Amino acid sequence: MNTRDLVQSNEESVSCYMYEIPPFVEKELVRSYETLHASLPFFRIFRSLLHANCYVARRPGHPHTILLFTCQGRSVEVLNEMIEVEQAELDRFARYVFSRFARIDVISFKAVKAEIGGFAFPVQKHDSKSTYVITLPGKPEEYTASIGKSTRAGLRHQMNNVVRDFLTFKSEFFVNEDVDEQYVRDIIRFSEQKLHAQGVNIAHDIDRILALVRACGFVNVFLIDGRICAGSINYRVGTSCFGEVTGYDPRYEKYGLGKLSVHQTICESIRRGARKFYLGGGVFDFKKRMLGVPLCMDELTIYRSYPRMLRNLDRVLTSAASGYLGYLKNVLHRHKQKAWARYAFKSFYFFKNKIAD
Repeated sequence: MNTRDLVQSNEESVSCYMYEIPPFVEKELVRSYETLHASLPFFRIFRSLLHANCYVARRPGHPHTILLFTCQGRSVEVLNEMIEVEQAELDRFARYVFSRFARIDVISFKAVKAEIGGFAFPVQKHDSKSTYVITLPGKPEEYTASIGKSTRAGLRHQMNNVVRDFLTFKSEFFVNEDVDEQYVRDIIRFSEQKLHAQGVNIAHDIDRILALVRACGFVNVFLIDGRICAGSINYRVGTSCFGEVTGYDPRYEKYGLGKLSVHQTICESIRRGARKFYLGGGVFDFKKRMLGVPLCMDELTIYRSYPRMLRNLDRVLTSAASGYLGYLKNVLHRHKQKAWARYAFKSFYFFKNKIAD
């Protein structure tokens, strides 16, 4: 049975909807965060909302903090990712959870940006997910003009070459239900072919990507003689756009179609009113050259008390190990052009695939 409790003050209120996601939450999540990994379409497709609860902290006039979470044993697992939470709101949420749920010892955020100086509860914090974000101007021409001179010249040269050599070349954009499923499959196939050639055996979840494209996606495709040669898969939440996959036919390697596709997609996003574009994670010089600024999130684990922290020593050790592995991964990314780093990456994916098999 759905339950809801309410805590009120003169200016603020906290509501908790148990096993229920109220209708207003979808719109308010977009307004509050404008991030894919804290949106209901993403949760519905890539997460499970079956036993999800909804915490809503209101300030006068509107909800301010909305956190979806599940209770698993002695832990609360927050579903929202890639969000920023004020320390005061984080403190209020933790106090509420530990007061409302007597059995809960641990609150876990997978990817959050928050200050925790002088926080009231014991915490573990380490690097988690990261991405590159571009703050977009009002016009595509302004964006292109702000890119570095050499990068801008390179993009112009590559576009001139492909247009000169292929008279039927064209770029097209499709949104939501208008996206051809085969375009999505081809872009993913191109991307996976390149990764496999580098010794990275990754398989995308095509069915879920297709479902999310139908809900909030848009796709850019490059066509030659009516056949796809490159493209990108992206999503939009509010005024923010998120790159998912970019791929190109290796037969057109010399034309730099992957980079051209990213540039074309960003420009089209601006035309359609986007204010931010998220390029995804990893350490790539091209993302910086496209004006991407690193945005780093932390995995944050909050404990009720130090005795309860000791009670959950397995969780403490797991979190510490995760932080150390994340640090090593970042080191490898920073040195990915070196032979030893490439060997380490290939070894990692080899053993990962062996375990999966």
